[in-house]
Amino acid sequence: MTVHRLDFDKAFRKTGLGLVYDLVTRALLKPVLPGSGFLWRGFYGGRYLQRFVARLEGEHGPIDRVIMRGQGAFETVWSWRDPRLWQVTVSWPGSEGGRLKGFYLRRLYEGKQVVCNTPNVRAQLEKQLGHHGIRPHRWATIMNPCDIEAIRRQAEEPVELPARPFIVHVSRLSDVKRQEWLILAYLEAEIEEDLVIVGDGPKRESLEALVAERGAGERIHFVGSRPNPYPWMKHARLFVLSSRSEAFGIVLAESMICGTPCVAVDCPGGVRDVLIHDQARLIADNTVTGLAAKIREGLANPPSLAADPELIERFRDTRIMQQFLDLPTTPGATSEQEP
Repeated sequence: MTVHRLDFDKAFRKTGLGLVYDLVTRALLKPVLPGSGFLWRGFYGGRYLQRFVARLEGEHGPIDRVIMRGQGAFETVWSWRDPRLWQVTVSWPGSEGGRLKGFYLRRLYEGKQVVCNTPNVRAQLEKQLGHHGIRPHRWATIMNPCDIEAIRRQAEEPVELPARPFIVHVSRLSDVKRQEWLILAYLEAEIEEDLVIVGDGPKRESLEALVAERGAGERIHFVGSRPNPYPWMKHARLFVLSSRSEAFGIVLAESMICGTPCVAVDCPGGVRDVLIHDQARLIADNTVTGLAAKIREGLANPPSLAADPELIERFRDTRIMQQFLDLPTTPGATSEQEP
């Protein structure tokens, strides 16, 4: 595999004229239209991307698809339109906003081809764009990919595990991940297993204080951020997610790939798209008590992941790649695509 990297902003500024253009738009236009910096960057960025793709095709042959992920990428090259170009969005851009936000969103989405990673993300984005009368040309829904074999290999690496059986949580320690609920639900569940929290973040100090206040320091273990969290997932009896919202919830898929069933609160986002079939019965009411009840149920009667291969296979990277290759690239009327 060959990776080509080009910084459009830096290359444009090096032309001299580009530097003047950048300084003028920053000094004169951004103050008039707050948040509009991407308009001026994306205007020339789209042309840079077009030329870059043409050069690659001249050197290596035709390109089948151009896949762009994330609003930051959309903003950088918004002016380029090509039937092979699909924009992958994994979340919706905040609140509906007023006319100015609608003006900005129109540059990013009007007439574009958009892939969402879950039906919920698509529904939220459709609602927001519809509020501003913005109509993408095509929609598709394709889930996030996982390298299943690589995850399972990494899960075999040796790590220092608790002496007692445990349940696990892997995430950044932040408000949106709501680890306070995780700790309170764990204590309310009154289970024999310990709780291991893998991750770090701004909430760590307050979470450790909560654990100390509840006298649970010997049962709840903070192991910090780890580049490879999969061994903890593999050896846990249960994976627990307590988030306030989850656009997708990739850790749920990764845990199931490691062979560990999951409990998650029924929060806005993609949890119900990831935890399907028998796994769906471990989706908890969005309360501490509901989460505690599902932790107990998950330990007493866990879903059999081995009996449901499709639960994991639908995330396989090669399958997801084929779904992207199957996306239409011909101009025409607005259509639906649900690989």
